[in-house]
Amino acid sequence: MAASAADVRSILSLPEPSAIPGPSQPKKQPTTSTRKPEGISRELYALIGPTAPSLVAIKPRLKQKPNLGGGSKVKWELRLFKNSGRQDSLELRHWVKTSTPEDAEYPFSKYNVAPNVFTYSQDEYTRFLEDKDWAKEETDYLFSVAREYDVRWFVVHDRYEYPGGVTRTVDDLKDRYYSVCRKLVRNRPWAGDEQSKNALISSYNFDKERELTRKKYILSLENRTPEQIAEEEALFVEVKRLEQNERRFKKERDELLRTIVGIDSGLPDIVEDEGLSNLTIDTKKRKRGSALDLDTPSTPVAPTPPVVKRPQTARNAAFDAAHCIIRTDPPTSVPITKAAHQPAYLRSYKLPIPKAAVGPKVQAALAELGINHNRLVMPTRDNTLQLESLLEATAALVETKRVVDKVEYDIRILKGRLGMRESQEVEGPPPPDGMEVDEPGDGGDLISEDGRAQSVVSTRSRKQSRRSMSISSVDTATTRAGTKRQKRS
Repeated sequence: MAASAADVRSILSLPEPSAIPGPSQPKKQPTTSTRKPEGISRELYALIGPTAPSLVAIKPRLKQKPNLGGGSKVKWELRLFKNSGRQDSLELRHWVKTSTPEDAEYPFSKYNVAPNVFTYSQDEYTRFLEDKDWAKEETDYLFSVAREYDVRWFVVHDRYEYPGGVTRTVDDLKDRYYSVCRKLVRNRPWAGDEQSKNALISSYNFDKERELTRKKYILSLENRTPEQIAEEEALFVEVKRLEQNERRFKKERDELLRTIVGIDSGLPDIVEDEGLSNLTIDTKKRKRGSALDLDTPSTPVAPTPPVVKRPQTARNAAFDAAHCIIRTDPPTSVPITKAAHQPAYLRSYKLPIPKAAVGPKVQAALAELGINHNRLVMPTRDNTLQLESLLEATAALVETKRVVDKVEYDIRILKGRLGMRESQEVEGPPPPDGMEVDEPGDGGDLISEDGRAQSVVSTRSRKQSRRSMSISSVDTATTRAGTKRQKRS
């Protein structure tokens, strides 16, 4: 087997001919190392290599500063200026750009807007503006102060000092000023339309009584105690709870009507109101659960034709009377809605019952008569009306008996008091001292020589019960002390 040139070079350890560049072979250019781009960490760049990623990561930077004046520098200088909003010729200094013209107007003078304060003549004041509480001189002074302080009412009230005038509150000043302005606008000729005139008059409206009431309410609100604040918060929470319960009860009632009465089946006499229909749609949406469920279109219901009321003829009346049919017309004042609808029912299930306060007594009275009001053998319309009238009469009788028993009891008490008073007058008045002392021979002890004495006093006090009692009296401390001295001696 012949050896190839590659085998010979391998045995002799000779380099490859391509590794040694010849004169005709171009030299390889050295590879330049690529720089790591910004926003990529060193470890990530070592994994990626020199291959540039498709999306270069952008390093987050802070918010750039606004370029207000560009890159060029701005020069400022201190200049004199005059404010066109001032009446005097006061000159002040401020810093402005050198590019600002010399005759430029002060930029903040446009905010100096003076209010429109009315002036009036003597003839206008005599015809329209006279007031018994305000003189013309004081009105002129009020308008001059308002013009001077730009109708800033708290400043006007603080600077208002009319010589020889009464003390005025800020509400008095505002009421007088705005009333004069309204009268001037209303009585002067107006060049514009009526709508703009009414708008200007309404801008000068001021209700003094309402303003005083408002301040009074605010003062009472600020003077509340912590207990009153807690009570108001509790009442507010209770009102919110009652409103929630009312909405919940209305919802349950509507659902019950929809289930039992059969409103969804299309009753002709009921017109579903808009609020209830919206409530039904919201309830169905909540029951669907997830928003991923498919919305199935609701089954279209054909509109029911309106009910045509049959005219009451002699034939219809005879038919109704023969079959015991009673027709009632719906009320015209109440709108026909689901809540006002009254379904068909058996008359025996709605028999009248007595009131709970007098129920047991009415039942006892009817039981004595042998009448059972809980069940009627033939609950016709006439029998039901008679039963209702019987219950009303029995309740009235029970109430009358209660009043009679109370009056008789009061009469017995008053007669007893009158008899006691008459018996006291017959026996005569009691003795002046109100007590009797027994004689010594009647069982009382005699007085001894040493001054020690004991007596039994029978006291009889005549009162309403005329009870008697005897009281044993003892000697005083002075008598006891004298007796001890006699024994020692």
